[in-house]
Amino acid sequence: MLIFIALEVVSLMMLVNGNGRRNAVFHTSANYIIGNIYDFMWNYVGYFHLREENAMLMQQLTNIKANSNDFIAVDTARFHDVTDTAGRRLEYRTMTASVIKNSTSRRNNFITLDVGSDNGVKPDMGVMSAAGAVGVVVAVSKHYSLAISLLNNKTGISAKLKTSNFYGSMIWPGDDYRFAILNEIPNHVELHKGDTVVTSGYSAIFPQGIPVATIEDFARNSDDNFYSIKVKLLTDFKCLTNVFIIENINQEERKTLEAEESKFEQ
Repeated sequence: MLIFIALEVVSLMMLVNGNGRRNAVFHTSANYIIGNIYDFMWNYVGYFHLREENAMLMQQLTNIKANSNDFIAVDTARFHDVTDTAGRRLEYRTMTASVIKNSTSRRNNFITLDVGSDNGVKPDMGVMSAAGAVGVVVAVSKHYSLAISLLNNKTGISAKLKTSNFYGSMIWPGDDYRFAILNEIPNHVELHKGDTVVTSGYSAIFPQGIPVATIEDFARNSDDNFYSIKVKLLTDFKCLTNVFIIENINQEERKTLEAEESKFEQ
């Protein structure tokens, strides 16, 4: 059987190579067939990759809900008002989105998502991946939204050590997309390489407990009482494809209340 197939292939190649017109037709047809095969394989593999990543996203939210006092609801179509089984108003709700544009090599990087105001997206909503925090929505149109990435020197998020709850500010120094700097951690705190850094919940954007990074290296500063901590970001921004957008349902109420601080500072 194999010998018969081999002879058929050889005969076909001799027939094609012996005629220029047949040669052109053959290669055109072959390219068409191969192209369709590649398209099919790409869509087939991409479909299952998307399903796998969505499963990771759902698992990440499950972990956050299990380890946080914040109540989070999942809605993959658009935002809507929800309560939990006890009738309590949930504090956060989420929806899925796809990344359609992303940069990592600039000093200030941004991410474009395929959902906008028609889906209920507004500025100051958090963005996270299956691995951890990604950025914050800064602008929206009807069908799209623009998020400022954590890989941006104008972005700083409030983060804390998962083991001790000491908090500080995490910023990106602008070089390697894999690493950031965690500031304002007192140098009397015990640190270990590999310790997890999570969102503190002190901002009105992210709930507490979303993983952000792990400690890569650290040193005590000689000119103050704080550490210089290099952290490795958990999200791989080079292969970012699917994310969650997080809405703090009571964000405006909280902002209005915290704006009252200025009255008591005089």
